[in-house]
Amino acid sequence: MRSPAYGGGVTKRASKALILLAVVLVALNMRGSITVVPPLLGELTSDLGISRSTAGLLTSVPVLFFALAAPLSAWLGRRFGAGHAVLIGVVLILVGTVGRVLDGAPVLFLGTAVIGLGITIANILVPVVIKRDFGQQAGRVTGYFVATMALGATLTSALAVPVADRFAWRGALAIWAVLVPVALLGWWLHVTRHERREKAEAEAGTAAAGLATQTPAAGASHSDGYVWRLPLAWALALAFGSQSALFYSMTTWMPSILVDRAGLSAGVAGIALSIYQITGIPTALTVASLCRLRPSQGWIGATLATGWLVFILGLLFLPALWPLWAVVGGLAQGGGFTFILTLLVLRGSDEHAVRALGSMAQLIGYLIAAAGPFVAGWLAQSTGGWTAPGLLFVGLATTLGLMSLIAGRDETIEAPAR
Repeated sequence: MRSPAYGGGVTKRASKALILLAVVLVALNMRGSITVVPPLLGELTSDLGISRSTAGLLTSVPVLFFALAAPLSAWLGRRFGAGHAVLIGVVLILVGTVGRVLDGAPVLFLGTAVIGLGITIANILVPVVIKRDFGQQAGRVTGYFVATMALGATLTSALAVPVADRFAWRGALAIWAVLVPVALLGWWLHVTRHERREKAEAEAGTAAAGLATQTPAAGASHSDGYVWRLPLAWALALAFGSQSALFYSMTTWMPSILVDRAGLSAGVAGIALSIYQITGIPTALTVASLCRLRPSQGWIGATLATGWLVFILGLLFLPALWPLWAVVGGLAQGGGFTFILTLLVLRGSDEHAVRALGSMAQLIGYLIAAAGPFVAGWLAQSTGGWTAPGLLFVGLATTLGLMSLIAGRDETIEAPAR
C-alpha cells in the first residue's frame, strides 16, 4: 500500500526522507568552520602576531554568539517559522566563512562572529524542525544530526594542515564554503518550501487538524520566559554548558597539548583531533536509542562524564597513549551532544516547549562554553603548563555528570496555556 500523496505528488514518507537529507546537509556545515582553526593556530598566531590566549578567542567568539544570539534565534523562529529562520542562519555561515579571510585579525574575528550567529540559529531551530516533522522518531534523527556535525568537524580538522600547506591558512579556512550552497539549496527545496506549503494548506482549511503545530505563527502566543523558573531547565542548561565547554576547549587545545606533552608535530596533532571528532559518530548515532530504554536517562550522562574524565586524565598523565585517549574522548563528546539535544527534545512536550528549552539552555550553556577555550588558554599561558587547565576540565566533567542525573529524570515541560 502506497503512502498518501503529500503535496505536489510527493508521498509523506518521501517528504520526510527529503527533510532528513536537508537536516544532514545543514549539519555538515555546523562545526567545520570552528574545528578547522585549532590545527592552524601556530600559523595564525605567527602570521597575525596574536597571543595564544587571543587565538583561543577564535573558538570562544562563535560559542559566545551561541549564547548571546539564542533569544534572537528563538524570536526568528516565532516570527518567520523555524525552516525559514534556519535558511537565514545558513546564509550567515556562508558570508562569515568567505568574509573572515579577506583582511587581518579584526576581520577574522568579525567573520567568525557572523559564523557564530548563523550556527546559533541552526543550533536552536533545527531541533525544532526535527521535533515538529519527525515526532516519535525525533531522537533517532537527532542522532543523525549530531553524527553529521561530527563528520563535518572530522573532515575540516583532518585536512586543515594539508590544505594550508597548499593554500596557506586563509585558503584552509575559506575552502569549506563550497559545501554551504549545497546545504542552502537542500534546505530551501525540502524544508522551507514544505513549511510554506503547510501554512498555505492550513490557511485554506485543508489541514485544520495539524494547524496548532504546523504553522510558524502557532508559537507566537507563547512566551518562552516560563522555563527560567524551572529547576529541570537549569539542570539542562548547566549540563549543556559543561558538555559544550569540554568539547570546544578540547577541540581548541588538544593539538597544542599533544605537541607540548607528547612531542607530536602539528600535522599529527591535527590527525589526532580528527580521530577525536570521527569517533564521536558511533555514540552520536546510538545514544538517542539508549535514551529510550528507560524513562530516566541520568545514567547515560554519568557514563559519558566518566568517559570525559578518562580522556582528560589520560592526555595529561599518559600522553604517549594519545590514540586511545582520542578514541575515548571522541566517544564521550559525540554521545554527550546527542544526549543533551535528545534530552531537550524529550523534556519538551511539543515544538514550542523545545524551542523555549533550547533557547534557555543554549544561552546559559554557551556562555559557559565560550569561557572554556579562553580560560584554558589563559591558565596554560599563565602557569606554563596544562595541569591548571586540566583541573578546569575535570570540574566541568564532574558538573556534567551531576547535572545529567537531575536533567535525566522522567519529567516533561509544557508551554503554559494562554
